[in-house]
Amino acid sequence: MISTTAKRQRGAALLALLGVIALGASWFVVSRLNAESNLAAATRATRNTEVLTKAKQALIGYVAAQAVKAGETRPGALPCPEAGADFNNAANEGTASYPCTLPKVGRFPWRTIGLQKLVDAHGEPLWYVVSPGWAGAGTVINSDSLGQLTVDGAANDSVALIIAPGPAFSVPAAPGCTAWNQVRSTVAPPDWRNYLECENATYPTPDAIFQTRGPAGSFNDQVVRITVAEIMPAIEAAIANRIEREIVPALNTVITPAAWGFAGTKPMYPYAAAFASPGPGAGTSNYRGAAGTYLGLLPFNQTQGCTESASDPRCTTATTGGTAFLVFSKPINDVQTAGSGSIRTQSNCAWQATTYVCTGEYLQPSISVTVTINVTNAAMGLRALDLSRITCSAVDDVGAGIPEQNVPCTTSVAIQTNGAASFTVATGPMPDIVDSGWGTYANYKISMQRAAIGDHALLDTTDATTGWFARNEWFRLTYYAVAAGHTAATLPPTCTTGTNCLTVANVTPAGAQRAILILGGGSMNGSARPSATLANYLEAGNATGAFTRNTVRTATAIPVAQRFNDLVIVIGSN
Repeated sequence: MISTTAKRQRGAALLALLGVIALGASWFVVSRLNAESNLAAATRATRNTEVLTKAKQALIGYVAAQAVKAGETRPGALPCPEAGADFNNAANEGTASYPCTLPKVGRFPWRTIGLQKLVDAHGEPLWYVVSPGWAGAGTVINSDSLGQLTVDGAANDSVALIIAPGPAFSVPAAPGCTAWNQVRSTVAPPDWRNYLECENATYPTPDAIFQTRGPAGSFNDQVVRITVAEIMPAIEAAIANRIEREIVPALNTVITPAAWGFAGTKPMYPYAAAFASPGPGAGTSNYRGAAGTYLGLLPFNQTQGCTESASDPRCTTATTGGTAFLVFSKPINDVQTAGSGSIRTQSNCAWQATTYVCTGEYLQPSISVTVTINVTNAAMGLRALDLSRITCSAVDDVGAGIPEQNVPCTTSVAIQTNGAASFTVATGPMPDIVDSGWGTYANYKISMQRAAIGDHALLDTTDATTGWFARNEWFRLTYYAVAAGHTAATLPPTCTTGTNCLTVANVTPAGAQRAILILGGGSMNGSARPSATLANYLEAGNATGAFTRNTVRTATAIPVAQRFNDLVIVIGSN
């Protein structure tokens, strides 16, 4: 017979066992709930990653597609975010709003980019941040441009951010976070503190400091970054295409036989400017071509519409003195070509404001003359002729109060092997001195405005076709090589395939290139730019004149010696 005490002990043991079983079941349930909760969180994070990646890829593709379009003046510029006034407006939401003051925070412009509306795992539309210097008017975007967003403490980290905001919650105060009770609004414009947290929610005027992570419990933004390294290869490919379509044809019209007076049918190209730090800023290359220089920078010197200064060494507007580049002179005596009068005094030439005026004197009754004016360094830059800027006239040498009479004249130009241009001005008959009521003598004048040999449209930042190239300063990233036979050194210009034309590996026809450009792209060796070292711009043999078109390889995992992003563009081939 079991005692009462034993029965009580057995009951206590049974209760204890039941308690253990209950605790185990509770642990199992809680563990399952935690696991399911963690699984759900991981699933939401994965979903957000997929959506953010899709938005990022679409954004980069959109920027490249815009950059390659003819007429796009700011190739590489990012779209602005959606306007705050379009918040939750079914007709307009997702449309980029221009202009925008940078840095700019707003909803992702999915409609402008050509996407369906993208939402995160909680059904919230994506948000978007654009760096200073990467959208709107006034941007200068090229391979040396920096992303100006500071992200997770790293300066110049990104050009843009795309953010999945997650669910609304009550944000507790934490280091770097201000307490805020998020409330989803239906009223425009939105207060983005109701969607983003901590450094991402500097409202209403954003700074350029953002986070991809924050204090636990105070931050639920999921952020994807777009860096220069990620977006620039697509932009550079578009730029190379536009250089081929728009810049190369223009270069082939700079020095042509018909305009510049040399034999043959093939164009001549300007001498290169020796490679030096391409800038921007003081102490950079002046972009002046030099006789006998065939490798270097495009001779992108500017002679009009700029102000000479240490900060703009490309500008060379002086017509006299030590800084003058295009120097005007009269190398030979004037020649009488017709008329029964005679030249009494050879013309003397001097600058009158922006016009080079050569004035001589003739005797009764009338004569016709030719006057030759030389301009140095015409083939050392990208020049354009406007012979309508050269006029002829005559006037009584007594001067005061007697009006000048226009005289018809024609001008021909001949490029010289030293790179100078010779302008020969041939006048028609001068006015009869007696019939004009003048005295015994009269003056003849040849007036050549400075703009008669001006800057080519390639230098004009406002040109509708090519202005983007100068405006975004792609010339600073563009190397130039020309066969000696296609400069002023050889008239008429020519080179022989396989002998003295340029050779570029992996380019056909082989050994037949008259001139090429190489778009250097972003730095592959990590060196700071601008730099006077060519190897900081070009890779492989391109930095030493052994030109090659290789497969582009930019990944940081590739050894530095093997990285390559030069893009070769042929200007002309035999």
